[in-house]
Amino acid sequence: MTDTLLDLARGVMGSPWLYLVLLLCAALDGVLPFLPSEAMLLVSGAFAATGHPDVVLVALTASAGAFAGDHLCYLIGRRLGPPVLGRLRPGTKRHGAAQRLSALLERRGGVIVLAGRFVPGMRSVTTLTAGATAFPRRAFTAFDAAGALLWGVSGALLGYFTGTAFQDSPVKGLLVALALAAVVIAVGELAGRVRRN
Repeated sequence: MTDTLLDLARGVMGSPWLYLVLLLCAALDGVLPFLPSEAMLLVSGAFAATGHPDVVLVALTASAGAFAGDHLCYLIGRRLGPPVLGRLRPGTKRHGAAQRLSALLERRGGVIVLAGRFVPGMRSVTTLTAGATAFPRRAFTAFDAAGALLWGVSGALLGYFTGTAFQDSPVKGLLVALALAAVVIAVGELAGRVRRN
């Protein structure tokens, strides 16, 4: 049973379609945060230790998808954000949160855009708010490019080194990569709950 699952996973990871799926998942994760882009990136990186897929293409594909998705969120925020922000009643929690994030973007926008990339859920909030508050597009693009590339490369390499460490036992390597993805998701969820309270 384990060998069958591993053969199936190898077939998927060896397919050229993997890059398209990874690109779309990383892009749409900005709008649909429930998509498992981190898990896909780590698992693809782990399988890259076997030679298929290519770790460089995994990193670049994930980075390109993240960059495109962030810009989609930025444009949505630019288009829909001002009317939404205008409807928030002063004195409410949402109004206060929007004001604080807007002020943070004004003072430390680049750092917020860069750091938001690594906190699940925060990516969408940061990029939408950057668009809604008219954060300069050139600055957003520069910082987002750095953040997306850093995210794609670090995730692919983390998966790759996990896969390399367990090359004699690919099932263990896959399980460790999936466990790492679960930890990343759990930390993001915990951070989101702390932030909301």
